Amino acid sequence: MCGIVAYLDLNGGSTTPVDLTAALDLLHHRGPDGQGVWHDASVGLGHVRLSIMDVAHGQQPLHASGVHAVINGEFYDFEAIRDDLCARGHVFSTQSDSEILVHLYHEYGLNCVDHLLGEFAFVLWDANLQRLLVGRDRHGIKPLFYTQFDNKLVIASEAKAFLGLGWQPQWDVHSIVNSGHYADDRTIFKGVSKIPPGQILTATPSGSIKLERYFSPSFPDRNIEDPRSIEEMVDGVRTRLVDAVRARLRSDVPVAVYLSGGIDSSAVLGVASSILRETDPDARMDVFTIAFSDKEIDGVKYNESDVAARTAEFVQANSHVLHVTQEDLTGAFEDAVWHWEAAMNDFNGAAKFLLSRYVRDAGYKVVLTGEGSDEHFAGYTMFYPDLFRMDTTPPAIPRPMREKILATIESADEKMWSGIGSLQFSYTDCVKERALLSGLSIHRMLATIAGLPADLYKAPLNTISNPTQAFAAALSGEERKLAATKWHPLHTALCLETRCVLPNMLCNQLGDRSEMAHSIEGRVPFLDHRLTTYVNDLPPQVKLHVDPVTGKITEKWILRQAMRPYITDELYTIAKKPFFAPPAQFDPDCVQWQFLSRHITREAVENLGWMNWAFVEQTIADYKGDNVRRAQNILNVVASFIVLSQKFDIPTYVPPSP
Repeated sequence: MCGIVAYLDLNGGSTTPVDLTAALDLLHHRGPDGQGVWHDASVGLGHVRLSIMDVAHGQQPLHASGVHAVINGEFYDFEAIRDDLCARGHVFSTQSDSEILVHLYHEYGLNCVDHLLGEFAFVLWDANLQRLLVGRDRHGIKPLFYTQFDNKLVIASEAKAFLGLGWQPQWDVHSIVNSGHYADDRTIFKGVSKIPPGQILTATPSGSIKLERYFSPSFPDRNIEDPRSIEEMVDGVRTRLVDAVRARLRSDVPVAVYLSGGIDSSAVLGVASSILRETDPDARMDVFTIAFSDKEIDGVKYNESDVAARTAEFVQANSHVLHVTQEDLTGAFEDAVWHWEAAMNDFNGAAKFLLSRYVRDAGYKVVLTGEGSDEHFAGYTMFYPDLFRMDTTPPAIPRPMREKILATIESADEKMWSGIGSLQFSYTDCVKERALLSGLSIHRMLATIAGLPADLYKAPLNTISNPTQAFAAALSGEERKLAATKWHPLHTALCLETRCVLPNMLCNQLGDRSEMAHSIEGRVPFLDHRLTTYVNDLPPQVKLHVDPVTGKITEKWILRQAMRPYITDELYTIAKKPFFAPPAQFDPDCVQWQFLSRHITREAVENLGWMNWAFVEQTIADYKGDNVRRAQNILNVVASFIVLSQKFDIPTYVPPSP
């Protein structure tokens, strides 16, 4: 993995080369092993390198007959692609996986991305056609941002790199109040956008800029029964996940595994260990786990390290455990927010940030992770209502039982997710938004988790705050048509989750940003597009399985069957538990309250220009009272924005004149 910076002059002619040094220095954490720059008359490409493949000779930018590129990420199965290209007459100068891109472009043009397997972001300049290509992988695993200033299109792996090119950040308050930075391609910065997952941006020096999608998820027709046997589907999942893990074990440096107490990372570990022992019966993976206090808070146990330890013992892995305190989490908060470039409403990001540092200090650069499983195999309880919103084909359970279960779980979910999120929640509201998605309800829960109360914002922003609308509009018109006529509601919910929260929060902030802050490359087998395409095409009732007698729901059912040989009996049977760092109970002497009270002052809040101090003040009172969890989530976000305003030197927002 690496960091990239690039620009294209939009004046239509040659320009004085822009010095990329300062921008690349701001991405040094992404690539401490080397730096490279290339300039043309109107283009500049910069790269910082984390050397993993072809360590000695894989420097960038890459060049091939008038085509120049910088790449962040990994291309898997690249040897087979390179062999095919060599047979077609291409000559390679390195053993790096990245070099296949420039040759694939020569061979296939814009369709080159269809031949790529992996997690990647790239900028490619075709000097012959005077065309810039900016691309991102299918699931948004690797970040890539762009903006325009000084008559230039500027691209970078992280927005902070723009500071080194003279960019003056401003708040995008409309994105913030509507959670656009989680729902779509907006960010918290005005004029800065993400390259959407599965899309390519093309640009020319004359100023033409166009986005084009090359990958979209698809799901089966809900009215047609799947003819495959359960055994065939189980084998299909197992084969593809094993292939995905095998591809991601290919590295010129050692590979470790992030291990939690859940089935996803445990399955990755089990498969990886099995693959290594095909050639070395004594091989042992190194696994890294985070441990919180065993203390229960409001009846919830947050520490999963005991389950992870039993899994490590089961597969005979070398276990490394990082014990984290509230002091540790609070101490990492500011640095984690700087790397996230977004607000945290809990300490999950700080926990992942600390774990990645622990892995780096142990001498590793590459880890396998379990992200992406829940979003494709339906691993969250918030997916339950949309499973029961419509019969499957054939019906999994009788209709009266289905309708009774739907009413029960909607009531339970309303209570649970309101406690976790920042907004209050009701299935009966958002009539217009639900109509956009044929009655779907998951978008409301996504907004509950990512959104904030409208009263947090100053007037008139409080009257236009509607994050539910942003999530409901995240699907394209064609996808909404498919949702109305062909897709089962569960599949529409999964599509929405993979479009919004997966790339914008899980892969970006909890994934790449927390890992690359410490020069750690995270590899994500569950987001191998060969696997996700297959899983998307499976019927909904094998993802969420319902016992026809008891009505009991088993999430990720088909994954459990496929991974049965690789996981413990314990993991095969236990229900999904979301990863959450423990909240701090209020204590005037606790380190978290000291942190919040130091940052959240009236002056700091009013300097933002768009927050309502009166509401913040009331939330502080709630935090000291009975509503600790919700108040803490809100105050964490407030503190995050204050930290970002200081680190990015963002001026106070001034609303436009009426």
